[in-house]
Amino acid sequence: MKKISLTNIGMVLALLMSVTLVSCLKDKGFEDGSYGAIRDYEGNRHITIRTAGLNNVQKSSLLINTFSDEVDTIEIFIDLDDAQKTSGPVTVKLSIDNSKVAAYNSANNKNFQTVTSDMVKLKEETVTIPAGERSVRTELYVYQNKFDPAKSYMIPLTITDASGVTLSSNLNTRYFNIIGNPLAGVYNWDFTRRNNGDGSGPAGAGSFTGEQITLLPVTETTFTMESGYFTQPRYEVSFTNTNGVFSNFTVEFNADDLDYMKANGVTVSSGPNIIKADPVTKEFIFQYGATTASGPRYIVDRYYK
Repeated sequence: MKKISLTNIGMVLALLMSVTLVSCLKDKGFEDGSYGAIRDYEGNRHITIRTAGLNNVQKSSLLINTFSDEVDTIEIFIDLDDAQKTSGPVTVKLSIDNSKVAAYNSANNKNFQTVTSDMVKLKEETVTIPAGERSVRTELYVYQNKFDPAKSYMIPLTITDASGVTLSSNLNTRYFNIIGNPLAGVYNWDFTRRNNGDGSGPAGAGSFTGEQITLLPVTETTFTMESGYFTQPRYEVSFTNTNGVFSNFTVEFNADDLDYMKANGVTVSSGPNIIKADPVTKEFIFQYGATTASGPRYIVDRYYK
């Protein structure tokens, strides 16, 4: 009987694994290490949107300020592999493909909303990669005040044509998204500063009532807003959402904001503490203490509908 060595078995297994791997990659293409542009094993050139694909949904999450009239400008890069081998320019057509939103929601049990033409706009729907270049830059304009901060939106930016260059099946759509939060939105805002450590006595200079502020979504269960004191450190509020019942509220300050305050002579000495967090009436009251060269401060921020 002829013996089969372990070495030969290992070589066979390695070969089988190699064939399997190549088969998988052949279907999807592979990254060549530059800008995310790809070339598959059949040698087809591809064109892609940088940071595209379902694996990059989180990297394409946008944080906007729905209380702002400013238009947020998002950079878009279209990449072509081996562009130095082309003899002429490549024209690329782009669109917002809202049909992909329903498919994403169904596959991932999400509830992203589609966008309308007054919410987002491409700087140009046709761009050109010049001969000898590997990429072209364009822009997406997001009209922040057109969005409802309590809702989540998806903006599937898609390449629809590229002058005959092969479109990647998984990297020709970038899934920009805006995460909404059910407790986010525009609130009324009262701010009180007292020049002592126990909260007694009349409100001090800088206090106000009846201003407006937007509680900005960070994630589906985290939102942020500014305090009215000094350099306006940001509260970061997290909670648990159990089938629409909100509980387990926590609050902390943005760490960078605390460092900035301290560098400018003010240290948060206690808190922030939750005085009230009512998700039904949508009222939130937070308190903290601060130490300054002029003495202690007792700070209260109230946000309410």
